[in-house]
Amino acid sequence: MSKSLLIAVRFHEGRYHGQQDGFAKSHGWPPSPARLFQALVAGAAQGAHLQPEDKQALRWMEKLDPPQIAAPAARRGRSVKIFVPNNDLDSVGGDPGRISEIRVGKQWRPCFFDMREPVLYVWDFEAGVAEASRICKIAKKLYQLGRTIDMAWAEGFILNRQETHERLKVYSGAARKPCGGGTTPIPHFGTLDSLVVREQRKRERLKTIVEGRKTHQLFSQPPKASFGLAGYDTPAQRLYFELRTPSGSFAPRPLDSAVSLITGLRNASADRLSNALPDKKALFERIIIGRGAGPADLAQRIRLLPIPSIGTRHTDPSIRRITVEIPGNCPVRIDDLQWAFTGIQPSESPTEQVWPGRLVSTADGRMTDRFVRSEKFFRSITPLALPTAPRRRLDGIQDEKRGEERCREEHKAVGAIMQALRHAGIRVRATDILVQKEPFQQRGIRAEKFAKGSRFSKHALWHAEIRFAEPVSGPLVIGDGRFCGLGLFEPITKHVDTVTFSLDTANVRTGQDQEALIKHLRRALMSLARNDAGQIGRLFSGHEPNGSPARSNVHEHVFLAVDNCGGDKKTSRLIVVAPWACDRQSKASVSKRRLFEQVTSALTALRAGHLGRFDNLVATPVEYGDPLIGPARWWISKSPYVATRNLKKREDIASIVKADITTECVRRGLPKPTTVEILEAHAGPRGGRPTAKVKIRFAVALHGPLMLGRNSHTGGGLFHAHPQDV
Repeated sequence: MSKSLLIAVRFHEGRYHGQQDGFAKSHGWPPSPARLFQALVAGAAQGAHLQPEDKQALRWMEKLDPPQIAAPAARRGRSVKIFVPNNDLDSVGGDPGRISEIRVGKQWRPCFFDMREPVLYVWDFEAGVAEASRICKIAKKLYQLGRTIDMAWAEGFILNRQETHERLKVYSGAARKPCGGGTTPIPHFGTLDSLVVREQRKRERLKTIVEGRKTHQLFSQPPKASFGLAGYDTPAQRLYFELRTPSGSFAPRPLDSAVSLITGLRNASADRLSNALPDKKALFERIIIGRGAGPADLAQRIRLLPIPSIGTRHTDPSIRRITVEIPGNCPVRIDDLQWAFTGIQPSESPTEQVWPGRLVSTADGRMTDRFVRSEKFFRSITPLALPTAPRRRLDGIQDEKRGEERCREEHKAVGAIMQALRHAGIRVRATDILVQKEPFQQRGIRAEKFAKGSRFSKHALWHAEIRFAEPVSGPLVIGDGRFCGLGLFEPITKHVDTVTFSLDTANVRTGQDQEALIKHLRRALMSLARNDAGQIGRLFSGHEPNGSPARSNVHEHVFLAVDNCGGDKKTSRLIVVAPWACDRQSKASVSKRRLFEQVTSALTALRAGHLGRFDNLVATPVEYGDPLIGPARWWISKSPYVATRNLKKREDIASIVKADITTECVRRGLPKPTTVEILEAHAGPRGGRPTAKVKIRFAVALHGPLMLGRNSHTGGGLFHAHPQDV
């Protein structure tokens, strides 16, 4: 029958001085399983010896899977440097009078917690009740955990899984579960033997070496103990509520009332808890309202998220739901918070109309889950409050701002967003940030309107769009108003539609070699796109199921090209572009997007005949700022553009190419170019299709990729954004 070994550790004082044990975010709290194992070994040892029964039990324990850890919330105190004598009196000739010369500074930064709550360690096991009973006896001998001043005692229990679950369920602290690789030390096979060897070598650190008539002492450092590593996850817990009327229907609030709504709800909940538990009033005000909170309280404060309705562009973004996010290190019990928020109304101003809605608890968190998922691209729903310099107001209708002034304001806002990300604990690099006062959603609200009834100036409010180098887990809430309902971002799914493969193309010297390389690339993609029935879809083959060429009015198969964007003739990159990225008239279904990403990511090797074999290929999505993507208004051809129709007698080549490019852009769903500049143009002696190198200008900045012309599917008509316009 499945059992659990539970060790409850209690400290004599509500402070802990141990250093970081892999829990970087919680400043070394709680003590790691490896530190507990060392304390158990030290308590069981009788001098330098361990009883055989204790050794057997400890060896059994080190083979168990990493334990669950439940610990009370802790706050990090101030750092204090204490100067103490180093254990090296021999370096000053053994003179105690010179002990001040060997003093070293040691940092002490304790963690403060509720000493009435124990730290629980829970191991699950199937066999070994006798060994677990012996561990319970060893736990009674524990006398310290951490540094020498962290005095503690422990108790061990053998429980059923259900009993363990119930005990953790009513525990007031945060429970941490092992989640794979990490940085937290844990005991593993061989840890006990390494501790025994380390203790033996400590007593043999000084050896006397005799060389002829001279003797000297040799100091050797004892070997370090052997530990494994594990990761621990303490996810934030969430309570879901809906704004309902007494009749049960939704009582939505306008999106721009987010600050007054969230502020009123948190004040009402704090008042309810303070009236029920007056001795903890200061705690509730600090954790819920933020009154008197310092930097050490940021990781413990609860956060109320106004969840607007999102979906289609026509959805009314009113606030119908509230999510209470509780960090794992929060000192307030979750059941107390559940009671405090259920059924409350916001504390309205006397001048405002009484709102009929109340918070109703629900288990439906599907709307909140839309904001929780991990993405690289985020858009603000409620604006960010940024500590930027005041913006100049416009005086009168005739007054206006120059572009340089607006650019300076936006540049300061971008810098403030970088600081806001750091303050919110986001360590992933932001590659692109766009700020504006206008909303990004069709039915969104301008940033200035959120300032009404709040403490934030309308000049400090900005909408933002952020792209990260790596996926970031939501909900993303940043800025000075992140505890007041501002700075909430919506994750946007950006599908990959342009990928590149970097490879050594020293053998690719001519245009025919490039054509052969593209031909082999197309065959490789087709082989990866073949389904279980041996069929290849139109997306990669360009043919109908009966084998005939696709004859639809839009392009429905991938575009391929070889690009040498850096000017290095020895290295190039293969480009694979989805048809809907080059032809805006082509529709992309979910299945097509999934197939494109699946096939391109599966390509890791390419056999290209006489050109050789290319291994270790990695599909790399193209980011903004790349010459293939832009955005830019000016685009210059990287490979020759081939017209879509033949040249007739007495027709001017330049005029035909300009008209053909304009028609091709309109056919692809692109804006009509304002300028088409011919750099080079050629035609055969009997006409045929003209070939040209051109430079195109659009009225607005255009996002690429841009691949136009007759042979655009095989590398022709590839354009790059002009370097001075990106």
